[in-house]
Amino acid sequence: MIVKSYSGRTMAEALEKVKNDLGDQALIIETRTVREPGLLGRKAGYEVVAAREDAEAAPAPAPRLAPEPQIRPWEAQELSPRATASGQAAALAQRMAAPAQPVRDDVVTPPGLEEELASIRRQLARLASGQGTPTGHLGEDLARAFEDSEMPADIVAELDAACAKAGSRLEDAKKPEFCSLLLERGLTNVGPLDWNQCRRLMLVGATGVGKTTTIAKLAGDLVLNHKKRVALITIDTYRVGATDQLRAYADLLSVPLEVASTPAQLGRLLEQFASYDHVLIDTAGRSPADATRVHELKGFCRAAPGISVMLAASATNGRAEFAAVVERFSILPLEHVVITKLDECVAPGRLYGCLRRHRLPVRLVTTGQEVPDDIEPATPATFARRAVPVFA
Repeated sequence: MIVKSYSGRTMAEALEKVKNDLGDQALIIETRTVREPGLLGRKAGYEVVAAREDAEAAPAPAPRLAPEPQIRPWEAQELSPRATASGQAAALAQRMAAPAQPVRDDVVTPPGLEEELASIRRQLARLASGQGTPTGHLGEDLARAFEDSEMPADIVAELDAACAKAGSRLEDAKKPEFCSLLLERGLTNVGPLDWNQCRRLMLVGATGVGKTTTIAKLAGDLVLNHKKRVALITIDTYRVGATDQLRAYADLLSVPLEVASTPAQLGRLLEQFASYDHVLIDTAGRSPADATRVHELKGFCRAAPGISVMLAASATNGRAEFAAVVERFSILPLEHVVITKLDECVAPGRLYGCLRRHRLPVRLVTTGQEVPDDIEPATPATFARRAVPVFA
């Protein structure tokens, strides 16, 4: 899947760029307004994040020929850029509302796709009617806080509608806490990681997300706090020094560490460590764009029954990067998710929107580099409270 971002001074201009580059079948993932840098930045235009399956090549744009001069009646609406933008948005909304084409059996529907399409339809409907994201009931400060945290416009609209429904019963000082509670309800609480059901855990994710450090944190917690017998295996034979880094942690914890270069070797090592309470498996970082490397992990997952797979996703990723990671690694039997680098996240609203869109089973978050500290169970409140800056 190709995921790209386009910007324009108007929504119509941004959508035209999407159509020219990705074709008519492009899926609109996100739309938002863009402001100029600075505390008092003004609205500078619109940004659209769109995607298209790799297999579907975008049609080459037909050469544009100069139209023959025509005499036709003058229409007032032709001179209104806003009317033109609204008309194009209305046309796109009508096209998205049309009955969906049958889904092929070989296509995996991304999690949360129906909800995402519904939110896009609502946003396009507002654009078609010439309306922006409603924020009048939230208040200027809270609305600006959500915008600065890059909270998706459709979620901001939902919060504004909830505040409007509460009416005078909801004081302005209570609105941040009220919104935080509503955001909590928007995420699924999957509960903490149950180590009794997870004896063999493989950690996967993109390059640089912090998988090795997270493996060390998990091992340290199991050994030092729960007195468990733990063994470590790494299949990261690509990154220079990766094994040395994990071996340093293994020596500090006095736990064995082995290297598996093939699925067969991994299977034999898992049999060797069968008597251990837990076996943690570190993997090499895979770029979401490198489908071949990600498919290699599938073979390791099949090496032995009972392996649980945990996806490590960075809280610092943008919407397009986050979507690409989830889409690519969804070919693996993912059961758990850990959000890393939460302490480095500067756009908690954007992170919240990604988690809500993809409905991920987030069990843990990491909040720093200290081993075995700086890792804790994740709850909806973990992300909801951070997404309301004036309340946190």
